[in-house]
Amino acid sequence: MAKEGFDVSEIIRILLKNREINTDKEIEEFLKPPSPYSLKPEHLKISLVDLEKAVKRIKKAVKNNEKIIIYGDYDTDGVCATAIIWEVLYQMGAKVMPFIPKREEGYGMKVERIDQFADEGVSLIITVDQGITAYPQVDHARKMGIDVIVTDHHLPGEKKPRAFSIIHTTALSGSGVSWFLAKNLGNPDLDLVTIGTVADMLPLTGANRAIVYHGLPKLRNTKRLGLKKLYDKAGISSESLGTYEIGFIIGPRINASGRLDDPMESLRLLLTSKEERALSLAQKIDEQNRRRQVLTEEMTIHARNLWFSQDGKSKLIFVSHTSYEEGILGLIAGKLVEEFYRPAVVIAQGERYSRASARSINGFNIIEAIRSCSDILGSHGGHALAAGFSVETVRIEELKTRLLEIAEKNLNEEILTPVLKIDLEMDLSFVSLSLFEILKKLEPFGYGNPEPLFLSRNLIIFDAQTVGDKNQHLKLKVASLLSRTTFEAIGFGMGGFFDKLSPEEPVDIVYSLLLERWNNSSSLKLKIKDIRKSKNGEKD
Repeated sequence: MAKEGFDVSEIIRILLKNREINTDKEIEEFLKPPSPYSLKPEHLKISLVDLEKAVKRIKKAVKNNEKIIIYGDYDTDGVCATAIIWEVLYQMGAKVMPFIPKREEGYGMKVERIDQFADEGVSLIITVDQGITAYPQVDHARKMGIDVIVTDHHLPGEKKPRAFSIIHTTALSGSGVSWFLAKNLGNPDLDLVTIGTVADMLPLTGANRAIVYHGLPKLRNTKRLGLKKLYDKAGISSESLGTYEIGFIIGPRINASGRLDDPMESLRLLLTSKEERALSLAQKIDEQNRRRQVLTEEMTIHARNLWFSQDGKSKLIFVSHTSYEEGILGLIAGKLVEEFYRPAVVIAQGERYSRASARSINGFNIIEAIRSCSDILGSHGGHALAAGFSVETVRIEELKTRLLEIAEKNLNEEILTPVLKIDLEMDLSFVSLSLFEILKKLEPFGYGNPEPLFLSRNLIIFDAQTVGDKNQHLKLKVASLLSRTTFEAIGFGMGGFFDKLSPEEPVDIVYSLLLERWNNSSSLKLKIKDIRKSKNGEKD
């Protein structure tokens, strides 16, 4: 609770303490992260022996002119990971080709592809953003005379593949692991690994914070023609590009081609050095993203109604339908989790085999739940909060029963209740541009380092309206009963609160700070995260 005379400069100390950053060394490294180029294997729990083996094997392959395949993955993190390692090997003079399967081929290495590569004379495969659970595929590659170097960040299974070398850590994104190997071979830039880290929602602490902190300036000043054209198409100013623009504008566009078409298109966009090629690819990917947005909205509505028709009350949402597009299953699941705050499994039902994506909430490890059903599943993998798998269509109902039982047993009302973590309670009189500048020292914000949230109580609403094409946003003018300080506030997607508000009833607001710039002027506003009627209309 902020008290009278509270020194605004103390806020950063409180915010750091809330993030469990207490010692002078922790504070210094958080506010000024060291260069990620200084990262060592021991910092990330990567095997030094495996790293040295991988570097030696790659250099041997380059020297002997061996054919190398970079076997990638089709999401944003996987595309960036593929680009990073391919680029460094290409600069070394390697005979290297990237390969990213289309989504309908499924996640991870496939035996049929390994056979194809063997026929083409490939002697080394480097996996990126996948491979840590590919035990049978790696064994098959060995039998075909192909060495496999696995680079991955996903959770390992009961046993690791018998690869030539495994570069693995859960501390980084898939592109982060790829970048770490690449920096031991050459001098990769930080631009693509920054995109992959933010897009894959890695906690922006420790090594990931260092990568994004130092990588954002590289992205703002990128020399990649494809990214420049993508910024233009998305209407982004490179000078103000941050984690929000990466996570919600750039990342989804890179992902779009893999969701609806060929992920190699996004890879080509990131790597091309030709102006016309960059423009045409950016245009195509932007159009795919628009189509993806429409499909996601339509199919989310369908999935929502389907769940309601089943019961609409289960602790885990489980929906399956033949009309769902494989490429946007994760987006549908994510929308359902966002609206109903419970785990969601969405399945694109096929004639014989079906593919699924799952998203979860804190307190329910979705990949553990899925792995407990591995006896009836095909390939599967992921994290505590996101996973994917394949299943025989005739097994869907059995799987549904088992997952619902697991959810019923492990989820309670406390876990299923979303909680806002408020950093500080204070009066509006402490909100200022100087406070906003102090908060910028904690950037970049993202998963694991959320934007600071403040609570102000007993605010009077003296103007309220809904804005947006569908009146979906809430715009207020509020004043503090304590200090009479006034501010404008905006609640995105909170238009439904309008009818519940009254100028006669004070409210409590949880908010972050938003600086709006327009025509060389700027205005500080409150960005509403939650709002409720005050329990009393007087001072605390």
